[in-house]
Amino acid sequence: MNFQNLNRLNAFANMVSGNFLPMTNINEKLSTILKIYFVVAWIIELIYVAASFLGLFNVSGEKALKDGTVNIAISFEVIVFNIYLHSRKKLLHKLIGKLNHLLITEDEIFRSVIIDTVKPLEMPLKIYVIASVASLMIWILSPLIKLFQKDEFYYEDFIMPAVFSKQQPFSNDVFICGIFLQLLGGEDTIIRKISLDIYTIYLCLLITAQYKYLRIKFAIILKEEREITKDHYKNIIWRNDNVRQEMKLVTRHFETVIETTTILKKLISPNIGFLYLSYVFRFCFLSFMFAMTTAKYFEKCLLASYTIGALIQFYILCYCIQRLFEASSSIADDVVYEKWYYYDVRFQRVILMISLSNELKCKISNFQNIDLTLPTFMSILNQAYSVCLLFLKARQD
Repeated sequence: MNFQNLNRLNAFANMVSGNFLPMTNINEKLSTILKIYFVVAWIIELIYVAASFLGLFNVSGEKALKDGTVNIAISFEVIVFNIYLHSRKKLLHKLIGKLNHLLITEDEIFRSVIIDTVKPLEMPLKIYVIASVASLMIWILSPLIKLFQKDEFYYEDFIMPAVFSKQQPFSNDVFICGIFLQLLGGEDTIIRKISLDIYTIYLCLLITAQYKYLRIKFAIILKEEREITKDHYKNIIWRNDNVRQEMKLVTRHFETVIETTTILKKLISPNIGFLYLSYVFRFCFLSFMFAMTTAKYFEKCLLASYTIGALIQFYILCYCIQRLFEASSSIADDVVYEKWYYYDVRFQRVILMISLSNELKCKISNFQNIDLTLPTFMSILNQAYSVCLLFLKARQD
């Protein structure tokens, strides 16, 4: 097992999106074809973002707020997060190298824990991918029906505000080309977003699996029966040295896991505050779109499908970070119920250090009150709803 081949969806999304984030601990150079694909994908992305940004200032305020803000928020998040992760490539290579070193462990318990941790989330992530990509594609193409209704078009005729012509009204050809560019740019943006989400979730899941494995392994080592004898001072000493050797190996494994957790925190923590605000405004404007839309029933279903996909993704991210937090703070919960007190003082000190490690809770964020956990999930939805109500009230006034 290694980071690249353990989850095919992660590797596939990383390739198709053009993000090309590190998948191995080796700094491999891209082939000529992939370099061309990388450049073309980013040119399309930047043209799309520029056209969408200009569109906000060339349509009515209500149209810009209702149909353009979610798109701009996601695009901005994708660009910032991409630039940041590519600037920390060395740290990513180091993290993946340590994970790959841990994943080569030939232990059936370890393999079972990894599979049980990663596999249950594969189906929800696939639903998120299909719902987001399909609904956005149909949503962008829906204005094509206007070709049968009129011959001149304006910026507001696009489903999302965008500028692809110096003057308006413009012809059918410009309108069709604009929708085609929106389709390429919109799908490129959402696939990049999906890839970044899966990449981050996957890192959290693999480290969570390490903590779960260590919790099981520590308890198993102490649970196994050993030959014992009593000395004159009624102390109990283990004759079998296998337990000490196993404990040394697992303790070294634990040290590596703590190092990987520290690296993960360095990678993700600077973006937690940004992601927090991004999700608040994203769900705020999605709510605003629901409240203000005058679209037909089919278009409302598309919007609902996209929103459900976004909620699934956000919940999975918060759920994974929550599980990582809980797993890192419960590693010694099973150890205290075993006969650790049968060992000598030196060994008991090791057990004590493991127990104290429960206090080393893996809190990803550097902010005291901001983190992406399950309580935060509800908090962000509540704040998004409150901001949406504020916009609706301001519009009525």
